[in-house]
Amino acid sequence: MKIIYKTVLLLAVPVLMTSFAGCKKFLDTKSSTATSDGAVLKNVTQLNMVLTSAYKKLYFNNNGADRAYSGLAGLQMYVDLGGADILSHTNMGGNQVTSYTYEPTRTQITGNSDAIWSMMYKTINEVNAIITALPTADGGPELKQQIMGQAKAIRGICYFHLIQNYQQTYMLAKNKPGVILRLSSTDPESMPRSSVEACYQQILADLKEAKGLLANYERPNKWTIDKNVISGQLARVYLVMNDWPNALAEATTAYNAYSQLMTRDQYRSGFDKVITNGYPEIMWAMKYTDTDNIGGSTQFNFWYNQDESYGEGFTDGPIYAFLSFFADGKYEQLFEKTEDRYQFWKRTKNASQEWSTKWAYNKYKHYGDANGAVQGNTRPEVSLMRGSEMLLIMAEAAANSGGDGLTYLNRLQRARGVVNVTTAAAGPTLLEAIYVERRKELLCEGVTGFYDLLRLQKPLLRYQETATYKEGHYTWGVNQLNGYVASATNPTGTLPSNDYRFIGQIPQLEMTNNEALKPTDQNPFSGQ
Repeated sequence: MKIIYKTVLLLAVPVLMTSFAGCKKFLDTKSSTATSDGAVLKNVTQLNMVLTSAYKKLYFNNNGADRAYSGLAGLQMYVDLGGADILSHTNMGGNQVTSYTYEPTRTQITGNSDAIWSMMYKTINEVNAIITALPTADGGPELKQQIMGQAKAIRGICYFHLIQNYQQTYMLAKNKPGVILRLSSTDPESMPRSSVEACYQQILADLKEAKGLLANYERPNKWTIDKNVISGQLARVYLVMNDWPNALAEATTAYNAYSQLMTRDQYRSGFDKVITNGYPEIMWAMKYTDTDNIGGSTQFNFWYNQDESYGEGFTDGPIYAFLSFFADGKYEQLFEKTEDRYQFWKRTKNASQEWSTKWAYNKYKHYGDANGAVQGNTRPEVSLMRGSEMLLIMAEAAANSGGDGLTYLNRLQRARGVVNVTTAAAGPTLLEAIYVERRKELLCEGVTGFYDLLRLQKPLLRYQETATYKEGHYTWGVNQLNGYVASATNPTGTLPSNDYRFIGQIPQLEMTNNEALKPTDQNPFSGQ
């Protein structure tokens, strides 16, 4: 018989959305899907405090793993590090490196297997406490509706990330075991995995109910979820499900509210002040502050983004950079040299060839204060959803359903200064052009990388650096993939599109403590 060990923790409620202060007791267990004790949640003030705490977990994964697992902003790194377009140096170590190298860390016995699982379920546990307690709590109906809408939206978002990371894509795996659908704080601790189909239906139900509840809600800031963010999230879900009409409809709704794309000058100014600068296409964004941050573990620190004018070292000038992330040469070749997005590219002049032979990429550059490079000063703003992404979803959905996807694609290409826009394309040719444009436009925004490889059933293919192709992947980025031969003239590494090495295994603690799970319920580690 499995033994459940329980401890009581005090959860400090952060001040993000309001000036609430205080703390709440929550029942936690060594199972990462442990439910919350809602006995103390009697009014909307208390429930709003819990909602604020859930937002913080979603954005920062406070009290959880850092770097590539530090909330939604961390997952932006994680998802693309598993693709073909980013290289990660090993100089800083950490989970951003193992995410890139495909070391066997997604197995049930490792901490990395638990990182996303724990992060999402801890957030789900908090919103479930809200959803369970809210109907009988004291408070006005309008505020209760706003709280419930945001709670349901957060839960749908969390389950969407869980199902993408712990089972194959929807179109292949509808009948396979998905994740545990825990929908109330009173649910038992031991529950089986629901099917992938059931998980997606619950995600849709949560998001659609949330959209209705927030139909008239005017949010106070960019990081709060509203109906347009939910439309964008629904478009993402429908895209994975190949539900083209609904993907097109929801993306169009979201895009119509954020159709003024970033101008040439705005795009060239970078992505660290998307809220402060008021870019109209930013639908959803969050900000690191002095009280809510992950120190120097943002992707703004990991990219090699130093300015040549003040040096090429770790702490030269006002940018604190770990000199870890570069972009692959095959990715650089996708860009016209005169388009707006190409201005992010540069060659470094670092003395080491491990850096100077690579393509640095300055989309994610953030300046500290005038006193120089201080880790604590990394306080950028992070875009979580943009109008450009919605336009690309519209293009793909229309192209797959007989509509005019080309017009949507060209609209984005012209907005970015592309001269040789895609012309007279249809079918697979047009779809491939849209996929390439997604890679160019949305790098490290949490929606391309291995997420796209899985849903589009594309293999991962990386080219190793050689004497004639120095801007290729580091050896450690290919040598654990299939087909790698170190002595080959042009070594490559690949993973099939549905290899389980993209997918995490159910964590050991969950397998041990959840009596409804048997060893046969575990995902394979590799294979298809």
